[in-house]
Amino acid sequence: MNAVQRQPYEGLAAIYDYVMRHVDYPDWAAHVCALFARFGHHPRHSIDLACGTGSTLFELHRLGQQVSGADASAAMLEVARQRLAQTGVEIPLFHRDLRQLAGLGPFDTALCLYDSFNYLLTPEDLDRALSEISSILLPGNFFIFDICTEKNSLRHFRDVRDEERGPGFSYRRHSFYDREGRRQFNRFHIRFDNRETELAECHVQRIYPVDEIIARIEASPFELQGSFDGFTFARGSEASERIHFVLQRPADAGATLRAGPHAPQEIPHRPT
Repeated sequence: MNAVQRQPYEGLAAIYDYVMRHVDYPDWAAHVCALFARFGHHPRHSIDLACGTGSTLFELHRLGQQVSGADASAAMLEVARQRLAQTGVEIPLFHRDLRQLAGLGPFDTALCLYDSFNYLLTPEDLDRALSEISSILLPGNFFIFDICTEKNSLRHFRDVRDEERGPGFSYRRHSFYDREGRRQFNRFHIRFDNRETELAECHVQRIYPVDEIIARIEASPFELQGSFDGFTFARGSEASERIHFVLQRPADAGATLRAGPHAPQEIPHRPT
């Protein structure tokens, strides 16, 4: 069967929460809060960048934080909007790429989780994203992001095929790692029971050396406060499968905040 090619998350969004049902979002949100507390930071108004279908947003809201979300995928935000409507929770959502955040904020806290930074495929993309994120944060405040490392790709996704049937759909996935190009590929074929057409998506992530990530941070407006192995407080390294980085915008940062009104860019409960 010929599949119709879609952009990443256009088809996957509708089944994403089912596919990722193994992820412990409450524990992840608690770990991030513990990392902030380690540096004496207590978030008041956070933005979850690349927020997807909103799972982390819901957890942070449950923990009492004022939160906003942003994502580059309109399809993922639409699922988040539907979840918000079902629960009655009000959270501002914005359709934004990590490299184009002008007009948002200012916030005292920013997050970008679940290896979303690995979707930034060039060092220039990393630089632009870090600059944009710094510009929407108040001076002296914090940003946490995580990456997956080469160890994670080699151990779990070197060349793996799986398939599964869920309520009203089925999917096949092929994950493989191009070690020479340091690219992680995840190819999905999705079939909905009520549609004749199969959808295909190819997700590509760059698996950066840890030293290269640190070099880009050091060249950014941020100061690196710590890097942590997985969901621990141990130091992150190439031996880690996932690393959380804690960054701080200097209190005397000279850059001008590019704050702006939320309303023109907000998708009123029609998130991406």
